[in-house]
Amino acid sequence: MDVINYFSPHYQAARSKFLEAATHAGLSIESHLNPNTKGPDGGALYTDVAVWGDPKADRVLLANSATHGAEGFCGSGALVGWLRSGAYRTVPKNVKVVLVHAINPHGFAWIRRVTEDNVDLNRNFMTHNGGYPENPDYDALHDVIVPKQWGADSLAAMEKAFDAYKQQHGAFAWQKALSQGQYNHADGIFHGGNKPTWSNLTFRKIVGAHVQGAKHACFIDYHTGLGPYGTVDLIADGEPGSAELQRCFDWFVNNVSSPALGNSTSPALHGVIKHAVVDMLEGTKVTSVTAEYGTYPLKTVLGAVIADNWLHARGDLDSAQGKELKAQMRKAFYPDEDDWKELVYLRSRQFMRAAIGGLAEA
Repeated sequence: MDVINYFSPHYQAARSKFLEAATHAGLSIESHLNPNTKGPDGGALYTDVAVWGDPKADRVLLANSATHGAEGFCGSGALVGWLRSGAYRTVPKNVKVVLVHAINPHGFAWIRRVTEDNVDLNRNFMTHNGGYPENPDYDALHDVIVPKQWGADSLAAMEKAFDAYKQQHGAFAWQKALSQGQYNHADGIFHGGNKPTWSNLTFRKIVGAHVQGAKHACFIDYHTGLGPYGTVDLIADGEPGSAELQRCFDWFVNNVSSPALGNSTSPALHGVIKHAVVDMLEGTKVTSVTAEYGTYPLKTVLGAVIADNWLHARGDLDSAQGKELKAQMRKAFYPDEDDWKELVYLRSRQFMRAAIGGLAEA
């Protein structure tokens, strides 16, 4: 199969390809129905899990897609490609591979980053005991980010406010203010929510069923939207000088960065999904990277997120404007181009192989 055919035009096609590839490869499959939502076509939405290897293997690779739903096109194509290429046949006997397809199926189906609760899943993995981190810089910008009307005047006001913030604090501080996570505005962007979402709870079930008890686990989470077109930034967790961060550099070698070192395309974030892996795997050595694939300039990507948020909060999905904004959102996180798909698959194949090799020898 040509590499570009590993990728799909929408959630339902992606799910079908994943299930077909996993079945053909002989993997064990389980499906989790999200009872709280339906797709745009009224269809049911599922998170699917495929497992390869000895259930008792003490080293586990957990690869996850669509934490941010609209970014699921990338992870889906990469996982389908891994299966269709037959790479599973070379996995050492002491390694088990767990593939999670569409942990946020609502966002994938509706081409949104968020869940059915308008929650950014990658800011939702908090204790939810009321002690949320504050983000006063976002608070100050919220009203221009979610205007009453969408048009030339509101866009000009937003641009003016953003320019003023960048001039005072810098462009990276502006990115951090918008994207690190906020817990005061449920109708805003990057909202972490005030309770665990269905996707959060489902992910924890998957970790408990397939990863808990492992001696060593590697977690790879597929994302898009930051960095140059088609390149991957392997954003590593771990503090400077830590064994985990050093393993990431040793295993993956190229394109590894760290927010803690200040050389990543992403600032440090609150409530990320990796927290569940670490919290649930006490006594397990964990190595984790976020595979962040670049698409278009940051201003374009964040602009699409802001527009999509406004559309679902106050706009009309069926209007000409609504359709235009949805197309803009899809393109920002999924460049539907052959060269981009080839780059995604090639790098995914390489770092999946590196992760499996690192686990087998660790």
